[in-house]
Amino acid sequence: MTTRKNIMLGTAGHVDHGKTALVKLLTGCDTDTLADEKKRGLTIDLGFAPCQMADERIVGVVDVPGHVGFIRNMVAGAQGVDVVIFVVAADDGVMPQTREHLDILTLMGVRRGIIALTKTDLVDAEMRELAAEDVREFVAGTFLENAPLCPISNITGDGFDEFFESLNAAVAACAGRGLSGLFRMWAERVFTIHGFGTVVSGIPSAGEVRVGDRLTIPGAAQTARLRKLQVYGQDAEVGRAGECVAMNLSDVDMDAIGRGMLLTGGDAFEPATMVEAELTILPTMAGPVADYVEGHIHVGTAEVMANVAMLEGGPIAPGESQLVQLRMRDPLALAPGERFVMRASLAGVAGGRVTTVGGGRILDTSDRRLKRNRPWLLERLATRRKALDSPVQWCAAVLAEADSASAAAELAHRAKMPVAQVSQVVAALTADRIAIDAGGGRVVHKDTVADLAGKIAEHLEGFHSANPLRLGVAPTDLPTELNVPESIIALAIEKLACDGAIERHGDLIALVGSAVKAPAADIELAGRVETVLGDAGLSPPSVTVLAETLGESAERIDAMIGLLADQSSVVRLDAKLVMHAAAVERAKETALDLFRSGASFTTMAFRDALGVSRKYAVPLLDYFDTIRFTARSGSLRRAGVEAKKRLAV
Repeated sequence: MTTRKNIMLGTAGHVDHGKTALVKLLTGCDTDTLADEKKRGLTIDLGFAPCQMADERIVGVVDVPGHVGFIRNMVAGAQGVDVVIFVVAADDGVMPQTREHLDILTLMGVRRGIIALTKTDLVDAEMRELAAEDVREFVAGTFLENAPLCPISNITGDGFDEFFESLNAAVAACAGRGLSGLFRMWAERVFTIHGFGTVVSGIPSAGEVRVGDRLTIPGAAQTARLRKLQVYGQDAEVGRAGECVAMNLSDVDMDAIGRGMLLTGGDAFEPATMVEAELTILPTMAGPVADYVEGHIHVGTAEVMANVAMLEGGPIAPGESQLVQLRMRDPLALAPGERFVMRASLAGVAGGRVTTVGGGRILDTSDRRLKRNRPWLLERLATRRKALDSPVQWCAAVLAEADSASAAAELAHRAKMPVAQVSQVVAALTADRIAIDAGGGRVVHKDTVADLAGKIAEHLEGFHSANPLRLGVAPTDLPTELNVPESIIALAIEKLACDGAIERHGDLIALVGSAVKAPAADIELAGRVETVLGDAGLSPPSVTVLAETLGESAERIDAMIGLLADQSSVVRLDAKLVMHAAAVERAKETALDLFRSGASFTTMAFRDALGVSRKYAVPLLDYFDTIRFTARSGSLRRAGVEAKKRLAV
């Protein structure tokens, strides 16, 4: 097959201005294939044809209807257009659908094209010149302002060479569609062929598909295998975004798929009825669009009814944009960045008939109604809007939305991108320190770590204020409402330490400059508590007995124990028992001696080796299990991580 360039040409313009005749002159194909189109002499549905350019490469052409009654079909065709052939008849000039088609093309993101001034054989030179001036005035300030204007007659062929030359230049200047994204195609036509089964045709909007691939149909909750593929009517192994493809599918019934349904690679896209987007109202509208207006939302080949809830306020004035939530009657599986057109019937506009009001781009999908004027929501959506056209910025934005660390596969699913592409992006983000390695093949956004560090610092400030006798806080004692894994807490603590905001005291962390502010009497009492516990060795008194012995309240003694524990002088075995650190170390040495004699030991053996009762042996072993010095296995204790390290020395 001749080499293909994966871009799509498309016609646009008012009814009966010669779009279909021009496509036939250009390609040799009559795209009006329906019997009703032949009978009525006008295009009703989309028509497709291959077009060979001067360099012999093939590009596709989609011919769209111009009649106002078939605008929905025109919008479906416009979603795939890269270069538009904008058609205006010299004998009519600019007409209503000329204007609406240009609005739709602009909203759909088309930015390149040429203007064909057709039916020049019906007017004299002066009339042709006036028509050209009319068109130039009309497109001023639009993406077609500097586009070539080519007078041409579809009947005589006059002007075709100049038209074809301009079209070739526009095609050459247009880069082929990127293929790195997940495959997506909105079904344009679904039919069956005897002996083959279900066939779905359309223009893929992203990625590429190969024979043998498995495709997901989110709207039908089914998957299908691509058995056979044609591109521009020729057998092919690969179909790409921006090409006319027909896919013969197995494992799925024709009744399960219809026009406006999505076929995609992977399972990242799920149907939703609540969709966040940016909506721009056409500057030509007569007045503002009110909050919760009802309209037709056109995406790909799909059309659904929806109410538009303004998230920043309301209403939206002509020419202005606002973040909105589209609350749709029927679910659609939409992708971030996908463009949509909104058409509605508004009082005092176009005689009350349905007309194009505006359009925009999809930002996110959700499962709940969102409230307006929520700063966190508007900031998140604004960040997404800014990042739409950059895979690196998009992945960074999605990663920043996560509460914790993400693996590449998880991030790819949320970002709706291929895993291989996300892995490359994550490597770049990590190199730039935007993403931080959280271990285990997972990364976390630097802002997530910074936000958590701020919360930890805030907690430490409150802790020091409420506990002037305590040296600091163990990371394991940080508030559970932080609700993040220990690995992320460790990264936040590391950031605070690198920033010089905290200092470490053994296993404790404290704000820099938050020295213990203990009165002399407390320091003296803490010394007495330590002495008693040191003398008691492996058989210490309870906190209650200790308080009675020293003639102090249990609360005050407990505060002194906290001070000594922070300094690692004593160890809390449990809520009631405290032991001097030197005694705990002797107990560890005893356990190590037992491990040197055998792989495990019983509580009784440990008790006898220490020469204490179960009252002290059991809490010691439970504490050792907690710190992973030992590991319990039924009635036995085996060496834990810490014990194994010490035994290996």
